[in-house]
Amino acid sequence: MKPVPIPTTTAAAGLVLAAAVSFSMLAACRPRPLPPPAGPVTAQPETAQASDGHFTLVLRVDPDDPTKITAVVTSTDDAFRGVDAETAEGLIEVRAEAAVLGSLVRISDSELHFSPSFPLLAGSEVVVRFDPRTSAILDGTPLELRHTVPRPPAAAAPTVEHIYPTADVLPANHLKFYIVFSEPMQPGEIWNYFQLLDLDNNRPVPRPFRHTELWSRDARTLTLWFHPGRVKTGVNLNIELGAILVTGRKYRLSISGDWPSARGTRLGNDVSRAFTAGAPDHTQPDPAGWKLEIPAPGSLRPLVCQLGSTHDWALLHSDVAVETAAGEPLAGSITTSDHQSTWHFTPQSPWTAGRYRLAIGSVLEDLAGNNLERPFEVDLSQKTDGDADAKPTAGTVYREFRVEE
Repeated sequence: MKPVPIPTTTAAAGLVLAAAVSFSMLAACRPRPLPPPAGPVTAQPETAQASDGHFTLVLRVDPDDPTKITAVVTSTDDAFRGVDAETAEGLIEVRAEAAVLGSLVRISDSELHFSPSFPLLAGSEVVVRFDPRTSAILDGTPLELRHTVPRPPAAAAPTVEHIYPTADVLPANHLKFYIVFSEPMQPGEIWNYFQLLDLDNNRPVPRPFRHTELWSRDARTLTLWFHPGRVKTGVNLNIELGAILVTGRKYRLSISGDWPSARGTRLGNDVSRAFTAGAPDHTQPDPAGWKLEIPAPGSLRPLVCQLGSTHDWALLHSDVAVETAAGEPLAGSITTSDHQSTWHFTPQSPWTAGRYRLAIGSVLEDLAGNNLERPFEVDLSQKTDGDADAKPTAGTVYREFRVEE
């Protein structure tokens, strides 16, 4: 027998919603019957049933979505042969805080299905009731089931995966950190989640951060700057508030566990990174002094570059590459070690004998913001009138090497 949809009234069916205001909105809507199934009804796991020997009420839950249920009533005979829209009024009712909208379908002369029109609210308590006394053509004992819609398992809290640089000693004119999260974090007023503590004096460093949010494209890595005006000597903030770091003192950068991810789950635990301020660094990086460990041809061993000091973690990935002598880039992966003082390039294909070169962007910096083109701190008083308005132009520095047979 072809399933027959039977419209139900608002009194007989309704929708469980998350907000109470939505109940009143839907209560005024007349439910629309679901179309009859195109083929045989797929059996779903039964969570509970009740029976009086003649009628049986079963609650089925969608195994892929526990917020979707179907109330099924079967009879031992063809009791539902004459059930229509008029005689079906109130036969099956699903209630939470209010009756839920849905559709009643006669699957056969001995089986009825009631399905809510929308998913139920996770965690809600639901009462499913079949009352044959509401029909003029049926007789029997009311059957009732209670069901709690399961909540999804709690999602894992976000974590701080890395804080770069990783060295225990940072220059007193250190400029920025990179904080890598396991997932995107909630942007906006994030600065109250950070604190820099002077451990030697047991007090927070006042106003250490530049309040500019800089996130990676995947929104998982934050560039956390110390305020350049506090780092650079002789400028207003440095004079008014003093340097952020003092050589020889110990500090702790803390991230509050109250910071929520973009999906609203908090870190849960505070995360900290302790370090000591070393001597300030005013020396520019010099690729000519890098020590290269060159792999053999036919191997997939990495090219290893000993940089001599810790460099900017992000720029080591974005602004150092390997090319052929003709300038064709080589595909491969980049990693760093020894607190970002060693750079590794592992090729995608085995090395072949020949000439290569490192292509190094002039923006590559050390921890104090000194790059290949200029130091972070420039004595403007030494500039001539002719170059007073000159601006540095980003370029590329090359370091050639050969893979020998």
